[in-house]
Amino acid sequence: MAKEIVEFLKTHGRYVKGDIAGFEPAVIANWPKGTCRPYDPDRSKPAEREAADLEADAQDLAVRAAELQAREDELAAREAALMEREAGAATAPAQPADPAAGGDAAKTAGAPPKQGAKA
Repeated sequence: MAKEIVEFLKTHGRYVKGDIAGFEPAVIANWPKGTCRPYDPDRSKPAEREAADLEADAQDLAVRAAELQAREDELAAREAALMEREAGAATAPAQPADPAAGGDAAKTAGAPPKQGAKA
C-alpha cells in the first residue's frame, strides 16, 4: 500500500506543526481531525503569516505591555509607601513602658527575662 504524504497542522506524537511525513492511509484515519492535511509542495509555506495575524499579535503585545506597566507602577507605589513608613518608624522616639498598662518602667522592650532562682 502506498504511503500518503501529509503536513502536520498541530503537534501529534513526535511531530510538530509544519513537519512533513508519510504514513499509511489507515494510520492517518485513526488520528483526530485537524491533525494534518495532504502535503502540496506548490502551496506557500505556513511560515509566511498574514498581515492581520501580525496586527493581532502586535495588539496583544501592546495590551500585555500596558498591564505589565500598571503592575510595575503599583509595585513602585507600594514600595515607596513602605519606605516612608520605615523612615517614619526610625525617626520616631521610643515610647517608654507604661506602668499603668502592666509594663515595668525599668524594663525595655526586647530585654531578655531575668534568669535564676525566684525570690
